Amino acid sequence: MSRPLVLLDVDGVLNAVPLWGGSDAWSDWRTGRAAAEGREFPITWSPTVVQAVRSWRERADVQWLTTWGHSANSSLRHLLELPELPVAGTYDDEEGAAGDPDATGPTHAAVAPAAPDRLTGRWWKFDVVRRLVRSEPGRPVVWLDDDLAGQSDVRAWMRAETDCLLVAPDPDSGLTAGQLAAVEDFLDAHL
Repeated sequence: MSRPLVLLDVDGVLNAVPLWGGSDAWSDWRTGRAAAEGREFPITWSPTVVQAVRSWRERADVQWLTTWGHSANSSLRHLLELPELPVAGTYDDEEGAAGDPDATGPTHAAVAPAAPDRLTGRWWKFDVVRRLVRSEPGRPVVWLDDDLAGQSDVRAWMRAETDCLLVAPDPDSGLTAGQLAAVEDFLDAHL
């Protein structure tokens, strides 16, 4: 049996982006700044969440799936004290592949729209995930992305195609204790 694959977004998942002050989801919030595409962005995270991500690597392959792209492995991962993680795909991969989730494309990062493109209706992250699921049928997948909220067609496809856990945190708090427990339970069930 293949090791589960954990696909990890940053903003709204690791980086809480509260609109109206702080969230009480964690008591150990930290703040800092990380750079991507030549710009610095504020980061608010819980070391408890980051420790959980580090621990998942013992039971799963953890990969970035974020608009941060390869930039997630520079100042962001150092700020969060995470190891370098593979990048599952980027917006440019899908753009270079002309929207074909079964094609291959270049592997450089770009900060890009997180949700479906207004013109095409396509969501590049879903294209990446479809390609991954099709390339390894039956591999369990945990997908953590706040943009999964409201994506009923994506959720339905995932549940029909693979054993998965789909987690859509509230961006104000990022991952919560209950969501971390759900990931732990899913990974334990696939040992």
